[in-house]
Amino acid sequence: MASLLHDIRHHSVTITAPLPLDSGQLLPSVTIAYQSYGALNADRSNAVLICHALTGDQYVASDHPATGKPGWWARMVGPGKPIDTDRFHVICANVLGSCMGTSGPASPDAATGTPLGMHFPVITITDMVRAQAMLLDHLGISRLHAVVGGSMGGMQALAWAATYPDRLASALVIASAARHSAQNIAFHEVGRQAIMADPDWCHGDYLSEGRNPRRGLAVARMAAHITYLSEAALHQKFGRNLQDR
Repeated sequence: MASLLHDIRHHSVTITAPLPLDSGQLLPSVTIAYQSYGALNADRSNAVLICHALTGDQYVASDHPATGKPGWWARMVGPGKPIDTDRFHVICANVLGSCMGTSGPASPDAATGTPLGMHFPVITITDMVRAQAMLLDHLGISRLHAVVGGSMGGMQALAWAATYPDRLASALVIASAARHSAQNIAFHEVGRQAIMADPDWCHGDYLSEGRNPRRGLAVARMAAHITYLSEAALHQKFGRNLQDR
């Protein structure tokens, strides 16, 4: 197979088997959007699963269809790069509950056809991993060479190692943790409250109303960004020097 990064496969599959959730609820079926890069070898032993962060998606190493920007990890994934698509079959699936093609609050209600919104069940990191495991079953991949992820993706990699230890040879966990601190939980609650305070939140039915709580989301992102940088990095980016005006 030619070692070109445009050798990419855009996929979406609906798996009709039920997906049990940690909440005790059940999704009767699940749609998973994903991308793959590089060739799967004959014995299906060279598959690498990349798990994306909260604000990421499946476009790990290819231009994003909505923004036109390069993939969020294009510097790491590709021919001759650290995750070498000449050697490995790389899969990145949009997580359960996201808005880029995988089942989530934007999915239509089977009865009404309107977005599920707040009726979509609460999900956990392990629920995301179970959905990924169902995808790999569908693809006929029983064991992964590695699971790789950073931030929330790293939490998924840890959940893979804990939930399916026999299905992976290694887990690469980057800038992540097994659980949130109390301070991190508090920052996330500030973000949620900012989104819900936006008039365009519409009690969670904003998609049905044709609106988006963009201003609240922007404030939530500002609060979250504070937790992503060290004090030195914050000073370099937002220090006391006056910016160009």
